[in-house]
Amino acid sequence: MRSFLRKEFWDDRNKPILFIQWVLIIFAIILYFQTYDSIEYIYSGILRLIAGIVILLTGIENYIVKKRDYIFWFLLTIMFCGMGIDILMN
Repeated sequence: MRSFLRKEFWDDRNKPILFIQWVLIIFAIILYFQTYDSIEYIYSGILRLIAGIVILLTGIENYIVKKRDYIFWFLLTIMFCGMGIDILMN
């Protein structure tokens, strides 16, 4: 079980993309807890844009290692970034 998790989450990954994803996820978690009770929608838009960027990096990583589901990740990126831009524009 441990070797499966290590292979899935560490060995088969592109390390620079993995580190950028972790930094963005930690930044999003900190931003979420700082603005948990706030009504301002700009933070919601920023969080969705960060989620879109993380998903985009996942799609790029899947494209690099030649997995087949990278198109799915790119479609999710368009969806999340579109929602984030829509929230920021309104």
